[in-house]
Amino acid sequence: MDTKKIQAEVDKVASSTFAKKSDKQLISYDLLSTLHKSKYNGLQPLALVSYNERKHKKCKLTIEQVNEIKSRYNPYVIGKYKLAKEYGVSPNLIYKIVTGKSWK
Repeated sequence: MDTKKIQAEVDKVASSTFAKKSDKQLISYDLLSTLHKSKYNGLQPLALVSYNERKHKKCKLTIEQVNEIKSRYNPYVIGKYKLAKEYGVSPNLIYKIVTGKSWK
């Protein structure tokens, strides 16, 4: 690995505004996020919904494909490995989608 590239990334992260937040600030942001999720039942604010579009993310799946994966998944018939191969993603991503840890 190129140490200059690594150092450049470390410097970029260290100079970001988020890296300069104190633990207390980060905890309050997390609390606000939790309060928002509980108030709106985990739904995203309407102003941010447009950012769910694929053009704003570096992802392989569309929301339609994710919903299809959630509906088709059955561990005894169509498992993680079969779906992963079909959609060209990792079985770990299928697991995260099905359990709600990703693409909520």
